[in-house]
Amino acid sequence: MAKKTAPRKVTDEPDYPKIINRRLDQLRFSLEDHKVEAIAVSFLPNIRYLTNFSGSNAIFFILEDELHFITDDSYEEQIKEELYQLPNLHFHITRSPWEYIAKKKVLKGVQSIAFEADKMPYSEAVAIRNVIRPLKFKPAENLVTRFTQPKDPDELNFIKKSIEISRGVYEYMLGFIKPGMSEKDISNELCYQCRKNGSEGEPSDIIVVSGERSSLVNGNPTDRKIKKNDLIIMDFGSKVNGFGPDISRTVSIGKINKEQKLMYDLIRKAQQIVLKEVRPGMNGKYLDSVVRNFFKKEGYGDSFKHTVGHGVGLRAVENPVISYELDDQIVPEDCVISIEPGLYIQGKFGIRMDELILITVSGGSVLSAPPDEIDVI
Repeated sequence: MAKKTAPRKVTDEPDYPKIINRRLDQLRFSLEDHKVEAIAVSFLPNIRYLTNFSGSNAIFFILEDELHFITDDSYEEQIKEELYQLPNLHFHITRSPWEYIAKKKVLKGVQSIAFEADKMPYSEAVAIRNVIRPLKFKPAENLVTRFTQPKDPDELNFIKKSIEISRGVYEYMLGFIKPGMSEKDISNELCYQCRKNGSEGEPSDIIVVSGERSSLVNGNPTDRKIKKNDLIIMDFGSKVNGFGPDISRTVSIGKINKEQKLMYDLIRKAQQIVLKEVRPGMNGKYLDSVVRNFFKKEGYGDSFKHTVGHGVGLRAVENPVISYELDDQIVPEDCVISIEPGLYIQGKFGIRMDELILITVSGGSVLSAPPDEIDVI
């Protein structure tokens, strides 16, 4: 039987970032837009964005005058430490949240609930709708994520701290990597050093690919041994208070050849073009086309196999996505984007590195840049 406790109302003096009030107000304006009385936030990064909860199971309901947070009993102690003490917040402990909502009728005056349709599988939405009838369960896209793109000063500070951890670990790895090590050895050391230096976790799975495997855009580390004159792509990162981007770097074990130097230089030039062109309000598709056309002009159009970049924050990959395939990805002021074009010669080698930039009113401001020349170990 599921454990359920009575709702508890937080009545202590609020102790949380005041920016949270603005975020909640923005979402409450959406109640009228979607003709609902409540919004259900179930996507965990969005829940953390609004409540500071870092666990893996929760639903957060936003009403005009109340907030309801539901999780299971395994997090009963954790929420006492983490959850922002928001005004008019009630929290509930149950392992069957939607049945609980239907039976206990805790959402007073609610007839319709908007949910994150772009974050929830259709089959799950149908099952929930069947449980909570006669309450209406209405799909809505981009409910929260549109507000997460611009970063407030605290969030930007977390990102900068995560970058500092990753930068220090990268410098350490330049002295650690040796021929004869495996890709897994390097991956394990990256993970260990990031945690040792203050990271709370990995923004995404670590990528380490070497030699001919470096032509893989995404590749899991293997037992392949590092050899002299290999190129190695490392894609790793750190997290501080949930925020943190990956960084990509390419290094060489020994000398690089002329084509490798040319490709590295072209990627750096592409990043500098983006830095010069980017402005708040710009469509990401335009930025992608600028880089794509540059590589085509230089004879490497077929070697560019992915998008130019994306936003970063509570997730390693967020909107806006800088892609030729998407027309609706507008780059807002105060967002942080990763500019990470890569060039790959199938079966031979690949090169990728990213530049992290903050979008300001006047353009892009560099937070982290790769070396202008490839680091040789």
